[in-house]
Amino acid sequence: MSEWRPFNLAMIPGVSPALDTVGQAAGTLSGLLDALAGLLETLAQLVSFMADAMHAAIQALIAIIQELINQIYNLLQTGIYFYLDKGPFFTGGSPDGLHGFLSRWKSSFDDMGDGNRPQFAENAQMSAMLFVVGANDLPDLYRLLRLLAMLFGIPSLDWEEDEYGFDVPTRIENGMSTPPDWESVCLGEICPPFARLAEILTQAMGMLSVTDDYANMLDALAEIISEKAALLSAIADEIQAVVDAITALIESAGLYILQIDGNGVADLIVKTEAATDVPPWNLESWVAGTCLLGATADFGPVVELLGGG
Repeated sequence: MSEWRPFNLAMIPGVSPALDTVGQAAGTLSGLLDALAGLLETLAQLVSFMADAMHAAIQALIAIIQELINQIYNLLQTGIYFYLDKGPFFTGGSPDGLHGFLSRWKSSFDDMGDGNRPQFAENAQMSAMLFVVGANDLPDLYRLLRLLAMLFGIPSLDWEEDEYGFDVPTRIENGMSTPPDWESVCLGEICPPFARLAEILTQAMGMLSVTDDYANMLDALAEIISEKAALLSAIADEIQAVVDAITALIESAGLYILQIDGNGVADLIVKTEAATDVPPWNLESWVAGTCLLGATADFGPVVELLGGG
């Protein structure tokens, strides 16, 4: 039987030590180059002396980083259905707890006006992950919405924007869908922390790959060395920023997840209704959340990445 549980983001195996290694290498190289940029002759001798050993170590590190990049990009290309319910606050409604969220989620599968709603064969194997946040007061809700926005890159969860909501009755009257709606996306479109992680690793790998050529640059232009040092330092800072963001998600409190597998939508709904350890919110709680849904065979790695299973 499925159960609700506090969200605990799982990191791709090997990413944390690789990030630490790359960040330290970038920081170390940056400091070395920056400190010795004006001593071209000395630095040239140092790099020449260490060239073989440094080249071998860096090539091994690059191979590890490339494998991680491949894993991340493969995951980010996974096609899924994405559902977002920002909750009644954004539509001027009253709080209605987890029950209200789940009622809208279940109804969304039958919304004939939503051309993007999931449509599978009756007994098709599928998986879904529900991420929900809830609070009894608006300050706590705002803090939790920021966590949800950070994980899935949803700027519209910032309630300081003008685009609060939509006129639901008018949309229904015009024959359109009844919000909230579904979207067909790739995982990379809705998981910016991991997409940015892949970009930074790629950038770091490119910087490291030219290290063994520094000796050829030293006698020419000192500013090239300073520029490389600045870029490496920036990479180290960006890596730390991504690590900090992901750590904040891992340590988040108040964000819950339910991962379910089923044969067809009806089976998913039944299992959701039967899930245990329901978050401790009443009908007067503000609740918002998302749902990721896809075919079971393709969805397994997504579940592992996002802390399900």
